[in-house]
Amino acid sequence: MSYYDTSYAHDPRQADRAAARNVVKVALWLALAISVVIPHSFQLVSALLIFGATVLTLPAIERDEWLDRILLTYFLGVVLTSVFIWIGTTNGAPRNASTQTILIYILSPFAWIVLGTGLAQFFGIERLVQWLIRFTWWALISVALFFWAFLTIGRQAVTFLFADANVNVSNGFAGANILVYGSLIFLAGGAFAQPTLVKSKWGRLLLPAGLVLCAITSGRSAFALAVPIGFITGLVLRGRVAHQGPTISFGRAVVVPAVLLTGAALAVTVAIGVLLHTIDLTVIFQGYVNKIASGGGEVRTEQAGALWDGIRETVGLGAGHGVGVSYIRNADYPWRYENVPLATMYRVGLLGTLIYCGPFFVYGFAFLGRASRRALSPEDVYMMGGFLSAAVAAWTNPYIESFIFQWMFFVPVMSFAVHKVSDKRFATPIAAV
Repeated sequence: MSYYDTSYAHDPRQADRAAARNVVKVALWLALAISVVIPHSFQLVSALLIFGATVLTLPAIERDEWLDRILLTYFLGVVLTSVFIWIGTTNGAPRNASTQTILIYILSPFAWIVLGTGLAQFFGIERLVQWLIRFTWWALISVALFFWAFLTIGRQAVTFLFADANVNVSNGFAGANILVYGSLIFLAGGAFAQPTLVKSKWGRLLLPAGLVLCAITSGRSAFALAVPIGFITGLVLRGRVAHQGPTISFGRAVVVPAVLLTGAALAVTVAIGVLLHTIDLTVIFQGYVNKIASGGGEVRTEQAGALWDGIRETVGLGAGHGVGVSYIRNADYPWRYENVPLATMYRVGLLGTLIYCGPFFVYGFAFLGRASRRALSPEDVYMMGGFLSAAVAAWTNPYIESFIFQWMFFVPVMSFAVHKVSDKRFATPIAAV
């Protein structure tokens, strides 16, 4: 079946609507693709695509009960943000901090709620997940090309993607500064949670193997941690997928994927140890263990301590958006920190943090309800594996405060229960409902 609606070609008015619908579909695909595969490499282009896709999608989506529930929690967050921007301003927050807060906490979440709804209504979660799997291949290829270009040609070959690009392969360590690693945190979690969604039999082995290789050589503990998070998520949830049938089907759905994933991971680990003499797995794994055990390294530990002290000083009520603590992580943006949960609690207090988590609480409770009924789809498991990996990464990386990476948090939420709309009718404008 075509991605595009051609069923109304005989009727000029309906053909115009179908053409408009196809434009929205293209815009949605482009916005998601650039956000996943080349995040932050072309920020202006990405911002324009996301903005343009949102403007096109907003009048085309249908009103949906799930959308209404998520929007309610979102608007509570908007009120909260407005109040704490004012509090932050009275406490000396700079003007550009307020501007960034409006972008990240109000405009960007709304855009991704709209885009997530559009993706779910126009394409459905099944096709959306297949896109993400395809994007995973593209992301892995881009990492391989990045390493090759940097090590053979030099830094100048990749600076068009990222000005601070760097690759470090020395003293047994391997790592790189590549922005797509942020997307791969979600993609790895999803792939390891539900590998059976990869259609090719060889792909079910090669994709996890490629992700393990990429995670080991990334130098990013959050990416490496996504592999076991996704694996455990799938091990727990695949048994709650609908229509599994008797024990044999359960074994095929739960045990066989776990064995294949374990085999692929072990094979890659052994291959690295045997073939790549410049990489010492002991050095790499010890580094990951130390980082994870220390909460992301010394810098993040100090940051967390300073934020916790700030929370206690404000009695958990919030200091306001744009207000920082004594510890400065970024001289240009002294109010921004990598530990997003603690930073949020410092800015808006405990109650405010719970309000911001509203969409995710709604998602979590609905997910648990569907899981308890054994009514999950394989795509639900995939999305939850990616979402949990991204959520854990938020403790050491500010991905949720990036307008590019917010897809990892809102697309799973919206695709969970927003229903696909038939291509045989153009969506009713939400503003007209």
